[in-house]
Amino acid sequence: MLHRYDDKLISHYLEHGPEGLRTTLGITSDRLWDVIFDYLVFEKEVVKYCTRNNSAYIHSLFAEHGPRAIRSAFQLNGDKYEDIWEYVMDYIGISRGALYEYVSEKSSLYREHIYRGECLSLRKDLAIEKDKYEHVWGEVLDLLLNAVSTDAFTHSAFEHGLHLFSTLYNRGRKQRSLRTWQHKKQTS
Repeated sequence: MLHRYDDKLISHYLEHGPEGLRTTLGITSDRLWDVIFDYLVFEKEVVKYCTRNNSAYIHSLFAEHGPRAIRSAFQLNGDKYEDIWEYVMDYIGISRGALYEYVSEKSSLYREHIYRGECLSLRKDLAIEKDKYEHVWGEVLDLLLNAVSTDAFTHSAFEHGLHLFSTLYNRGRKQRSLRTWQHKKQTS
């Protein structure tokens, strides 16, 4: 019965997203919404279509907000949507580089996780906990390791610079005793 309304449902979904479609249809029942949503996702592959045809827009959202936000926006949070989510992750996050852009942009946040020893939670946060993303996890760790190394090098260079400046400044100063300064002050 839904196939009679395919074009209208799909175009409204593409224009307003899943929540916009649900609101427009006035569906309050979660069970009814699940049937309609699953029909669009699995039978009509609306998420894949949307991902392919709006890849630049989704890429920018992904790079800015991360994988969890995109998964949530598409409403692909259940296990039954895992294959559809992998398509989005592989197409936008991995092959188009949005995941790496996101990690690079948020590297200071993730450096804090590394400093606190919370690396394992990062993999889940980035939605790359499956074995198939093992190489991606390695690349993300390389990115973060470079960021941590750069941070450590910058801090070390700053400390070294301060030490050199202090040494040069102290060597160039004329050393006077405090008593001499006080004596000059009293006589003037």
